[in-house]
Amino acid sequence: MNIFGLDMDFSQQYLRAALMVSLLSVWLLVGLFYYLNHYTRREYFTVWTTAWLFYALWLTLGLKFPDSALDGAMFKIKQCCVAVSAVFLLWGSLRFLSIPVRQRLLGLFMRFLLVWTFVSPLVLTDALDPRIRKLEMQIPVFFLLGLSSVFAGVCFYRLRKKMPFVGAGMLSLGFLLWGLYLGTYPLSQQDQHLYSAGFFVAAVLQLFIAVSMIVLVLEEVRFRNEQVLAEIAA
Repeated sequence: MNIFGLDMDFSQQYLRAALMVSLLSVWLLVGLFYYLNHYTRREYFTVWTTAWLFYALWLTLGLKFPDSALDGAMFKIKQCCVAVSAVFLLWGSLRFLSIPVRQRLLGLFMRFLLVWTFVSPLVLTDALDPRIRKLEMQIPVFFLLGLSSVFAGVCFYRLRKKMPFVGAGMLSLGFLLWGLYLGTYPLSQQDQHLYSAGFFVAAVLQLFIAVSMIVLVLEEVRFRNEQVLAEIAA
């Protein structure tokens, strides 16, 4: 790959390193969201932490079992991790916006995705090319995960419109770009260069989300302190 005159080699031999970098950045996000939940006592941080944990599990299984068979149990387990991560990411975004949603509906939605993961190999077309079959099985789940990330970006964009928080705008951009990456992930697998490079890009976006979240929390603390000082002065 040649970008701006620079030769960028992201061949298959760098895939494991890319997965490790992405996994480490996800664990950084897990630790950050866990700390923020402990510090702020906000439920949506707990839900988002769970989403990142299942995404980290998917990356870990990808490292351990990189070439799992499409009809095998390991491939289905990895698909389940992505589906559960998508549902929890969507749930956390709904909680962030204070939109009342019954947990039973989310539970039924998660069951539908899990059932689809195990049933899809039986109902999809028997394509001779395994890459096409893999695309048919992955696109619905990863598209949902991408939409959930985009929805989280919209949540933070709405917050940025209401409050002068730069961190909210940064998070909106980070989640929107991360959702774009996730939605196109099944397609990027078709090219070994894009596949490896995608995990490095994901790691950068995940670190950007972590930094943006720190900025947002610090801005919220400063805003509350300014309000308290203003009330005292009044």
